[in-house]
Amino acid sequence: MKLKQKLKAFRADLASGELARRQPQTAQALGWMLNFALGLVLAAAPLLGSCAPFGIAVTARAGGQLPGLMCALGASLGYLLFFGASGGVKYTAAVALAFTASYVFQDIKLARTRHFSPALAALFTLLAGILGAVTGPMRRNILLPILLQTLLAWGACWFFREALNFARPESEAAERRHLVSLTVLSACVLMALSGVVLGDTVSVGRLVCLMAVLAVAEKGGPLGGAAVGCALGLAMDGCSFNAPFYTMAYASCGLLSGVFARSGRLMFLLSAILTGAVCVITGSFNGLRAEMLMELLIASGLYLLLPRPLLEQLGAVLRPGAADGESGLRRYAATRIRGMGGAFRELYATVDAAVSSNENDEDIAKVFDRAGDQVCAKCRNKNLCWNSAYLDTLAAFNDTVPRITERGVLAKEDLPSHFLERCRQPDALVAAVNGELRGRMYRRQLRARLSENRAAAYSQYLDVAEALEQAADELQSACGPDHLARRRHSRYLSAVDADADLSVFRDRVGRLHILLESPKLDSMLREPGWLDKLSAAVGVRLCRPLGADTGAEGRVTLMEAEPLCVSVGIASLKKEGERVSGDRGTYFKTEQGQLCVILSDGMGSGEEAARESVSVVGLLERFLRTGMEPAVAMKLLNSMMLLKSGDSWGFATVDLMCVDLFTGEAAFYKYGAAPSYIRTGKSVRRIRSETLAAGLQGGSEALPDTVHLRLKPGSVALIASDGVIAETNDDWLRALLSKSDGKDTKALAKETLQTALRQYGCGDDMTVLALRLDHRA
Repeated sequence: MKLKQKLKAFRADLASGELARRQPQTAQALGWMLNFALGLVLAAAPLLGSCAPFGIAVTARAGGQLPGLMCALGASLGYLLFFGASGGVKYTAAVALAFTASYVFQDIKLARTRHFSPALAALFTLLAGILGAVTGPMRRNILLPILLQTLLAWGACWFFREALNFARPESEAAERRHLVSLTVLSACVLMALSGVVLGDTVSVGRLVCLMAVLAVAEKGGPLGGAAVGCALGLAMDGCSFNAPFYTMAYASCGLLSGVFARSGRLMFLLSAILTGAVCVITGSFNGLRAEMLMELLIASGLYLLLPRPLLEQLGAVLRPGAADGESGLRRYAATRIRGMGGAFRELYATVDAAVSSNENDEDIAKVFDRAGDQVCAKCRNKNLCWNSAYLDTLAAFNDTVPRITERGVLAKEDLPSHFLERCRQPDALVAAVNGELRGRMYRRQLRARLSENRAAAYSQYLDVAEALEQAADELQSACGPDHLARRRHSRYLSAVDADADLSVFRDRVGRLHILLESPKLDSMLREPGWLDKLSAAVGVRLCRPLGADTGAEGRVTLMEAEPLCVSVGIASLKKEGERVSGDRGTYFKTEQGQLCVILSDGMGSGEEAARESVSVVGLLERFLRTGMEPAVAMKLLNSMMLLKSGDSWGFATVDLMCVDLFTGEAAFYKYGAAPSYIRTGKSVRRIRSETLAAGLQGGSEALPDTVHLRLKPGSVALIASDGVIAETNDDWLRALLSKSDGKDTKALAKETLQTALRQYGCGDDMTVLALRLDHRA
């Protein structure tokens, strides 16, 4: 956990520039290395077989300071290595001239304009082309390649400067310009890497190009995939000096695979592979390009290994934001919330260090000193015992330490006989020592209780910090507006003459949300089957969340319906002789499409236990309904129980099950709860808890037992209190789950309760919750 927090802090410092401010020497060294590497790589990017203007362009962009010198050295080395002495000298000379001119003119006003460095790159690229034409063999149409590489040097220098400007863009246009510039720089780097061939077939540069096209097509749609495919294809065709095969192939793959981006990853990749195969066959006028198909297959396999958070961040960049500044407001709010989380985390670190200090003021020697101050201060033999015979007195007390440690009290017989003969008040001394021992024990207990309570309170700072950081992550990773769904929705509303203000967006998990506001919604809501028709028009099955707007005030809230559903059955029985049950169970569905099932068993039974379990379930439900992560909600609940107990002894077991109704992902969180059982197919799995109940443990041991698994449709889960399930005998329960199909969850819960009643009697409160996961009809 600490390593994860350090990595997150490092990424935040890197993104904000704080790392560079704290370690300027390291940042400078990294900048020099980056410039040298860019010069070396971009000098190796050929164009049209013999032109290489990009090394000159990146050197002119770097300027006349030390970064520019490192870039010039890298570009010169690259030209000499990849073009040889004869072909690379002219470009090396152009690089030297570009750096020298940048250095000489860096202080004039003209050098600070945006067109100065591109003009230098174009000028010296033109001179290099003329020098090559004069000294080399005469060829026809020599002027066109010289003019082309001159123009490319000017444009490349301009785009390189924009791409390598790490300042945060101030406007949406600047952000788009920066994104396009990064694409141009990446294409030029991939042109150099296209010459790195593995196994005489697969080009590393083309492999990365295909993965980039797939990523943009999935997250940016068919138009984004076609645009990036066309740009990268032009780059690959330019460095191979062949017919525009890769332009056609990459653009086609990006376009057609983007159409199937929402049809599952298998269908998405299959469409890209089939499109590539068609391009290979139809574009074989210069020979069959079998390497293209091989590269596409390998790129598809590697694409599956890309981390999902990286792709989600790419999707957030590619999706157009709302025109009213909604995305900027979201980033602003996320930054503020993340700052609050960091403040709480820092506060926790400060107080945790104070609480964790181990100051020892309860040394056993102090007990004897305090007792001596009470009894011996007015004794006639004080000087004899504590001065001339001090070592004998000290030895007498030290001999009693093992017996005091064992029994906790001092007896008169524990003192040596020679000491008792000399001591004038042995009974008073023993009483004083025992009084100090009792005070020492009480102070220890008080300190332990205070330390436990303070640790529980201070740990809430860390839990609140995690909750705030999760909220900030959700704000920044929100998918944003869904423009396609909005257009479809608008067309449907126009068709039924129900003009309305629309807000259509997807949350961080991709769930579609729709908010309609109009005084004319009554006509649409009165139409039979309006929700099914609207779902068909949008292409997504919609539902109305529980407790949502009814439309009476011109407002209707809709959400994408979950593909999975859960049926829940509950059966309970209170302890014999009690008026109420100490168990409390509930279930509900959050706005994120997650079903939560909670069962709590309060300490003991009766009304006291019922109040405890009701309080636990209610608080945990409020946490989860706000979208808080279940693990954080459980930790906050445990801290609350520790603080609430105080000097009293109170606790409650907590059993929480969360099921994602979009994916079937399930998680169990337990504090001292009885085992739960999952039946998938014919196998039955038991999920145990090894932690104590909530309110009985603190510190690093306060984490709940957590188990993650994926449930398939038809799976059955059973959650029960400890009055129903015994650890030593669950064969009857396994047999009952195996033979039951679970379709009637109420009957399953009732049968489980009745069987447990016959097995163990009604010596405790008994509650059973049975669940079955199915496809939504």
